[in-house]
Amino acid sequence: MNRALRWGLAALLATGLLVGAVVLAPFSSWLPGGTVADVPLAQVVNGSAFNRLFPAPEAGQQLVFTQEKRGFSEARLKQGGEALALLAISDTRTAPEARAKFEGSRERLQGWPLLEQGAQASALLVADRFQVKVIGQGQGLAADQRHVLLEGFDLPGLAALAPARGRTAAARLPAGAAGPPPVAAAPGIRNGAYSSESALQEAA
Repeated sequence: MNRALRWGLAALLATGLLVGAVVLAPFSSWLPGGTVADVPLAQVVNGSAFNRLFPAPEAGQQLVFTQEKRGFSEARLKQGGEALALLAISDTRTAPEARAKFEGSRERLQGWPLLEQGAQASALLVADRFQVKVIGQGQGLAADQRHVLLEGFDLPGLAALAPARGRTAAARLPAGAAGPPPVAAAPGIRNGAYSSESALQEAA
């Protein structure tokens, strides 16, 4: 085999591997094996399971899902084409450091640990596993407005996603959380205006 032919076959093989990687990438979460942050895929909740647990938008508002992968789902709450808030749920199995941030929390919302992360971000830790987060956009949201949006998530439903072997924490729903809370938009958020495309994963 001459040198030119060997180089041609090598280039063809490399191209085939590259094309295969591109084609299979969107389906990687369906394939057996693999890990997310060194955690087996089977032990991480798929982001599609989180979508139904997000708050329902009020009339004139839209909830646009912007990212979904294993262990994470993110949506943008909009009105009139302008973003009011970024909302997200993440499985802290993929990021134990996110769960550790709640250890010193003394505040509670519907019985779950509440943490303020900067001037425009509020987060809950549900069932000692799932982080629920709201970040104000544009003109921003006051803390109580962010808390109302957090309460709009189906928190008991989220707690129930914990696997059977880890359901001890999920089964201990806090007082007043026997069923999904009513969905309500935070007061005054209609005045928000979009100005940032920042992602929520910095503290996921």
